[in-house]
Formats: sequence, structure tokens, C-alpha cells
Amino acid sequence: MSTTTPIAPNPYSGYSRPRSLFGPIFLIAIGVLFLLRSMGYISMRAFWPWFAHYWPVLLILWGAVALVEHVLARRQGRPTPRLGAGAVVLVIFFVAFGTTATHVATVHWGDVRNNLDIDADPDVENFFSGIMGAKYEFTDNFAETYKDGSQIKIMGGRGDIKVTPSNDGQVHVIVQKTVRSESKGEADKMNESSKAKFQQQGSLMVLDLSGASFDRGRFDVELEVPRTAPLNLFTHHGGINVSDRDANLDLSTEHGDIELDAIKGDASIHVRHGSVTANKVGGNVTIDGTVNDTNVSDLAGTLSMTGTYFGTMKLERIAKPVRFNTSRTDLQFARLDGEFNMEPEDLRASQIVGPFRLDTRSKGVHLEQVSGDVHIGNRNATVEINSKLPVGAIDVNNVHGDIELTVPANAAFQLDAESVGGEVSSDFGKQSDNNNRATAIATVGKGGPQVRLRTDHATIRVNKQ
Repeated sequence: MSTTTPIAPNPYSGYSRPRSLFGPIFLIAIGVLFLLRSMGYISMRAFWPWFAHYWPVLLILWGAVALVEHVLARRQGRPTPRLGAGAVVLVIFFVAFGTTATHVATVHWGDVRNNLDIDADPDVENFFSGIMGAKYEFTDNFAETYKDGSQIKIMGGRGDIKVTPSNDGQVHVIVQKTVRSESKGEADKMNESSKAKFQQQGSLMVLDLSGASFDRGRFDVELEVPRTAPLNLFTHHGGINVSDRDANLDLSTEHGDIELDAIKGDASIHVRHGSVTANKVGGNVTIDGTVNDTNVSDLAGTLSMTGTYFGTMKLERIAKPVRFNTSRTDLQFARLDGEFNMEPEDLRASQIVGPFRLDTRSKGVHLEQVSGDVHIGNRNATVEINSKLPVGAIDVNNVHGDIELTVPANAAFQLDAESVGGEVSSDFGKQSDNNNRATAIATVGKGGPQVRLRTDHATIRVNKQ
């Protein structure tokens, strides 16, 4: 007599297999990134290198979502969600695109441009507009009498603005025009309709190059202006270069670099996508926006920087307080007698005068010949300080990062160093290690300011110079 083995019931009977939430999450993440890019919160220069290095994070997110969905489905007695065919195709395309971006990021495009004899800063829109017509060039050259006390205001659409001093009491203007048209006759009409001229509006002398007549070309402006005339300059797509001024400046560009040299007044700088260079400024300088590289030297006033900074920052000889604030870093100090260099992952400075205060994360900090009080809050990176006499109050709290402090042999201060789960090494006094806490507490010399060092799972070193 034969027997039939009973078939176990399907525990998922009656349930349709749901789709995974990863597809919608993936699209939301990509959409948010490109929305931030299109709104100008993320620089193209910074976005693609970031994407080339970190695109696998989205794959890690996929795995995490799949794991959570699997665990929840098991607990509820439901089938594990599946990834739809469309989501699979999207992921395959994304992996291929990300891999290509990673390889492209390793190419030295500067060498490629040099080998192919391509302009280092090509105007993409003008390049593509080449298929729409030939290029024609024109020049406007005129002068206006300057009314004392008037502010010169330039409103540009596409083109550079350069300002140098005038010595005859007049404003001299040269406008170099580059337009594209299907015929010479049409180009001549465009030239006539875009004749530049000043308009006196109260205390303003306004040169407007942003109207409809200036939409189909590039208009580079060179001005000679009396030194005492304050300037208000704006260009949508172009650089601004100003030198030898005695008055205040208000400069803005959305796509271009700003360069200043030998300015006696204050300078207010607004950049959406570009770099800033300021040299020999007698007044205060403020910079805001989305900035690539920053280079400021020989500044007699204060320096204030806010916004988003993607490139390198180099400061030299700043006579008054410096303030720098972004979503990641809050920095301020009283004076800079030497050099300051900061990149996204590293900060190096020499001859800074405190009080110096820095709150950041994942940024290596290296200070040489610092004087005055120092406060540093950091994580996941090394902090190195070389202090001058007299040693000021020092407070460093570095989470998961080493701290190294070097002070002169005849310094006087109160040392209080502690590492939880790490080590402390000091050339001053004794160290102890109790209950997973390494410490060094000592009165150095005749005592004095408090030197407080804190970290965890890392090493603290206090060295005698």
C-alpha cells in the first residue's frame, strides 16, 4: 500500500508579492541632487567630482532598504518585496554611468585641452550657437563727463567687465561686441540696436547692457573711471577685473571670476559660480555666494566670507579679524601675519593671531606659530598645533582624531589632557591610564592658561619644542 507525502501549505498563500520601495527612493535621491544642481546650490565643478567618487553610496542604500524590507516581511509573514524590471534597468544604467564618471574623473583635461589647442575656458553656449550663424565683431568707443559723487553702475548680460583709472575727469568706455548672425546685414542691425550709452539716474550713472538688444551676443566692457568714483558692477556671465580704486566697490557675477588689485575702499563681492582674487585692499572685504577658489592677500581691513566654497582658499597677511561661515565650517580669528591655506579636507596656517576659533568636521588642521587663545572642535581628522610664547588658553575637542600640541620648553600653562580608549603622551609631567581613560594633568612652569585636550579612541601628544 503506497502513501502520499503531504505538501506543506505555502505560508505566503494569498499574498501578492509587493514591489520594493528602493525604486522610488532612488528616483527621489537622484531628483534631489539634480534639483540642487539646477538651483545653483551645488557647483558643477564640485558636483561631478563628488558624483564620480560617491555614486556607490546609492547602491549601499539599495542594499540597506532591501535588507530592512526582507526583515520586516519575514516578521509579518509576507513575501519579500521584489525589485521591478524598470528599477533593475535603471540601476544597470546608473552603474554604467557612475563607472564611466569615475574613469572620466581620472583624466587630466588640462593636458587634453593643451594638446588639442582648445581654450581653457570655452564659452559653451557660443560654441553651440556657431551652427546658427557666422561671428561678427564690432566696437563702441565713447566718453562721458563724470559728475562728482556719482556711482558708476554697469549691468551686463554676457561679457567681461574691466575697470582701470581715468585721469581726465571723464569715463571712457570701450565695448567689444561679438554677435552671431546669418548675414552681415542682420549683424549690422544688431550692432546698431545695441549701442551702449550712460543714463544719469539721480546720483547713478547707469550703463545697461542687459536688455533684449544684448541677448544675442557677448559684450566685453573696458572702462576708465576716475579713482574716486564708487562702482556697482554686475554681469550674468563673465568676469570682473578692477584695479587702482579709491572708492567702495559692489561687484556681482553669476558665472565668472572676480579680481581686485590696489583698492583703498571696501569691497562687497557676490559670486554664484566663480573664483575670487583680492590683493592690496585697504578697506573691508565681504564675499558671499557659491565660490570656487579664493585668494586674498595684503588686506588692511576685515574679511568676511559666507556661502559655499568648493575649491582652495589661500589667505596672506590679513590685518583685522577674519570670519568664515559655511554649513560645514565656522572659523574666526583676530589676525593673520603669515599664510592660511584651506581645502575641503585640509587646513594649514602659519602665524595666526588668536583668539582662533574653529568648528568643523573631517578636516585635518595644522597650525604653526599660533599665538593667543585657541578653540577647535573637530572630528575624524588630525589636529596639530605649534604654539608660540606666551601660550594662550587652548581647548581642543577632537572626536575620533589625534591631537598633537607642541609648545616652547619654557612655556607656562595648566595641562589637562584626556583620551577615552586611546593614549596620552606628554613631555610635561606624568601620564596615567585608568579604566580605559588615559590622562595627563600637570602644572607646567609657573602655571597659567588652561590647556584642555579631549579625544576618544585616538592619541594625544604634548611635545616640548
